[in-house]
Amino acid sequence: MVDPKRLVADLHVAAPPKTSGWQTATSALDLALRRYPGHRLFTILAIDWARNENQRIYSSAPESYPCGGAKPLVPTSEFYQEVILGGRARICPDREACRRAFPDYPLIASLGCECAVNVPVRRGGATIGSLNLLHIGGWYDPEMLPPLMLFADYASALLVRHPFGVQA
Repeated sequence: MVDPKRLVADLHVAAPPKTSGWQTATSALDLALRRYPGHRLFTILAIDWARNENQRIYSSAPESYPCGGAKPLVPTSEFYQEVILGGRARICPDREACRRAFPDYPLIASLGCECAVNVPVRRGGATIGSLNLLHIGGWYDPEMLPPLMLFADYASALLVRHPFGVQA
């Protein structure tokens, strides 16, 4: 069994988030998240309040989900209410939940993904972005959320160095 707390500790040693280069740190984070809890697709979104959107600043599958892609912030969406405002991770456990949550579901499905978890990245009590992991149906469960928040804490130090990570 992979110990997520150990992975996070190793991540801090291998790629300190405040001093490592962006590519080094995000690649190390991607690798750690592949080990626990696992993913087929991993992206990092940063909130760009000036544009009222989430911008993709990292992707494990840049050919399908390139960096620079953006999604509008929709205040009535479950993502906005739960992840951005509430600061709570959200799981879409199956194909139908993903279909309802993601307008780009056909592309997601083409990558073999039928389950997702969106983990808020927070700094100073505010959500500044999210870690987004997608996998086969039923992969993510609520017990994974506390360890995933540890990875989000690591990512918060990366996002504050990104131009969209500190605006409010």
